Amino acid sequence: MNRLMDREYHRYTAVLREDNPNYAKTPAKRPGGKATIEITGKSGILKCSVRNLRPLNASDIKKEYEIWVRAEETKKNIPVYAGIIEINNKGVGESLISFEPDRLQGSGLNLGFGGILEVCVNTAPKDDLPGDRVLVGELELEEADLSEEPKMEKVSPFGTGLPYHHWWKFYPGNFQNMVVFSQNNQNSGSYGPVFRGHQLIGLQYAQDAVKYLVHGVPGRFCLRDQPCEGATGYVYWHPLPGQQYKPGDYGYWLIYIDPATGEVVFPDKAIKPPDCLSCEKE
Repeated sequence: MNRLMDREYHRYTAVLREDNPNYAKTPAKRPGGKATIEITGKSGILKCSVRNLRPLNASDIKKEYEIWVRAEETKKNIPVYAGIIEINNKGVGESLISFEPDRLQGSGLNLGFGGILEVCVNTAPKDDLPGDRVLVGELELEEADLSEEPKMEKVSPFGTGLPYHHWWKFYPGNFQNMVVFSQNNQNSGSYGPVFRGHQLIGLQYAQDAVKYLVHGVPGRFCLRDQPCEGATGYVYWHPLPGQQYKPGDYGYWLIYIDPATGEVVFPDKAIKPPDCLSCEKE
């Protein structure tokens, strides 16, 4: 990692909501909280505050409230233990935990593609697994201060899916004046909604020549996450590995551009997403 990358800063936040009513201090008030993860180069800080959780009593002497971070697809990824959070007699708890972002390697967790933060009680039979999930929240990129050099990272977001495509991930703040798409002969700098901080640029090849430019926005397979409901050309969606074309599954909304004219093209039949009322995931 070079010196410019050492100065990069990312801040993720999660609003924590109740997932298990058995741990509320006062039934009339639902537990909740907030968590932030700040990463600067090779250093990370996790801050977590919660409210209205009951302190664990003498019968729970071996139990603690723990903080875990995991990727959204739990079947193929390893949850990462962050630390404990102690609850006082008023049902309030705060925790400040330092960690090395390199710990996330090997767990399948990449915050650039989103993550989940959980407050759990260690009731699991194994120490390397979360127990009862008490609070849960989805981590969203809130702020990014990247190095002065625009950075694009070559990625393979679809595994073996979408052959003849090459992909790069980027953060749009570095490229807001560099990528301009046109539609109906009118220039437009709109990328659709930025979802979890990063986006994709792709090249589709036909033999050895570039056939199309592709732009991708992370989003679920539902109408709510389709940029402008497809009106600007994001009418193709492809799932991440392990996901399918099911309501609420995770993937990318794609738009195809003719590199010669800069116009939006439609090489295949548009994909119609389900209405978000029928989505299985929130």
